[in-house]
Amino acid sequence: MSARARPVQRIVILGGGSAGWMTAAALGRALGGQRHSITLVESEAIGTVGVGEATVPPIQEFNRYLRIDPAEFLRATSGTIKLGIQFDGWGGADSSYFHPFGYLGVEMGGIHFHHYWLRHLAQGGDPDHAPYNLETLAARAERFAPATRLGPVHHAVHFDAAGYARFLRGHAEASGVVRVEGKVAEVRLDPEDGFIDSLLLDDGRVIDGDLFVDCSGFRGVLIEGALETGYVDWRHWLPCDSAVAMPASRAGDPPPYTRSTAREAGWQWRIPLQHRDGNGYVYSSAHLE
Repeated sequence: MSARARPVQRIVILGGGSAGWMTAAALGRALGGQRHSITLVESEAIGTVGVGEATVPPIQEFNRYLRIDPAEFLRATSGTIKLGIQFDGWGGADSSYFHPFGYLGVEMGGIHFHHYWLRHLAQGGDPDHAPYNLETLAARAERFAPATRLGPVHHAVHFDAAGYARFLRGHAEASGVVRVEGKVAEVRLDPEDGFIDSLLLDDGRVIDGDLFVDCSGFRGVLIEGALETGYVDWRHWLPCDSAVAMPASRAGDPPPYTRSTAREAGWQWRIPLQHRDGNGYVYSSAHLE
């Protein structure tokens, strides 16, 4: 199968949620005003995984690219600040460590900090590295400031996935992205090259395109259902193949970090939002029914 020679002018995104609207917003920002049409097809009848999302610092670059105001973003998505990840039980039942964003120590005399740190440990020093990392100290104190006299506080965010999708939809539509409500009844392939040619919706409408982006989630309507590309089985290395997610009421102020707890058949997450907590359990179906 060879690549198509015709130019890409009509882009179709199947599926909404945070994945679909992130794609739409980014393409709208990059291609808005040019000779491209961007259409997102989704159905209110098909749910999304509406849990809390825990991100890493590059999300800030993505939002800056879209010219999103950080305060407006946090308000719209019930977001909270994330300074790192608390790992509990990963090295044994009573073990715990904090993985911060940002740098640990500073280079001194042309020698990287970890060399000093290892000598410190070899001499019987305190293994707690928190005093050498601003983000860890801030997380322990449950405090945050975008910038300090010591430099920027490296951080990511937690946000409500459904709220983020709604927020990005406004940005995407403002850049010219068109949303179409509907369910896909059939994916039509070009008989000559086997590429996707159009989507037939359940009400008879046809959505033509030159480039199709599959954001339909676990169903993989395009990449798996129509193109049958298959999946590379990594269960030998990554046995956790199932997950369950659920919201919970929040008790107390939200901590500025994600909590990840090791369990017998997988691991559990806890993501604090402004109005609730997002919880989930990722596990191996071979070890837990």
